[in-house]
Amino acid sequence: MKQLVKSTLAVVALATLASQAVSAQSSISKVNSRERILQVLDQSRPNDYVPAAFFLHFEHKLGRKAVQDHKDFYRATNMDFVKVFYEIAVPKIDIQSGKDWAKVPVYGEGFFEPQIAVIEDLAREFGKEAFILPTVYSPLALAGQTLGRDQRKNFKKLIEEDPKAFGQAIKNLSLSIENYLRAARKRGADGFYVSSQGGDGKLLSQRIWKQYVRPWDKHVSEVAAEIGIINILHICDYGTPYQDAEALYEFADYPASIINVPLKFADGSTLNLKEAQKRFGRPIFGGLERLGVIAKGSIEEAKAEVDKVLENAAPNFILGADCTVPGDTDWEKLRAVIDYTHTWRQTHKK
Repeated sequence: MKQLVKSTLAVVALATLASQAVSAQSSISKVNSRERILQVLDQSRPNDYVPAAFFLHFEHKLGRKAVQDHKDFYRATNMDFVKVFYEIAVPKIDIQSGKDWAKVPVYGEGFFEPQIAVIEDLAREFGKEAFILPTVYSPLALAGQTLGRDQRKNFKKLIEEDPKAFGQAIKNLSLSIENYLRAARKRGADGFYVSSQGGDGKLLSQRIWKQYVRPWDKHVSEVAAEIGIINILHICDYGTPYQDAEALYEFADYPASIINVPLKFADGSTLNLKEAQKRFGRPIFGGLERLGVIAKGSIEEAKAEVDKVLENAAPNFILGADCTVPGDTDWEKLRAVIDYTHTWRQTHKK
């Protein structure tokens, strides 16, 4: 109940900011992307402007060249916030049995400095015009990095050998992520794009997920909500689709300003975007499949898909993909789709 009240207060505060942004629009001719995103959070009124954003991994992961890649992509696509890719991995640890999970430490802020430096540079460049939202991997994803590729096939076995030791490792990795969040916020991040991987049934039984992983997975979102202005919760189904849409609503108690959702499920069903927005009580970000027309189709095919999505989406909605699009996706196509989306409600008024 306490968390629900806290989450509700956060939503009210954001709605107040959104209302202020709407009021400000009447006195200025050009509204920047920060204000446009805040307007979407105010679900008491529809938005004529539809924000949009897509993400892809860049050739350069860290350093000045990575900063330049992010700058070039943001300018080229005209997207509505700067999503900073997380590209630093925790060290591999020799885990041969379940008890070895006890070797996983808490990583301090200094460990994340190469990533924080990228965030700081982008905040300096774009922070006044767009929200700076770094990606945040889940504790489970970091546990996979800890194990390393050669041991991935044994991941589930090593978890089940000593769930308590694994749970401590997840806690330490979650506290490490908290260090990253706090450092990033101090250096210019406005909030975060937080990934949760709770649906990975290939790895976790429901007992282990609920007892040892979920509390610390949720802790990441709680810290982000505590310190950030605006956050996106990405419910990640990479590797293992959720059984159906109902499985998504397990995350409805995670604090977040916006929800990024999977679109297809293991039972063959697809997500109803309006229903999802109603159930979560927050704007939905997404609508397009990352490996669909946005990656493989023509510009006209992609626009036709946007038409279908926006005809069936709630009035306050952000267009994007259900996850990261392939690295070779045409930037010009992304720009064309984003520009088309921005004016869609104005050009498709009934």
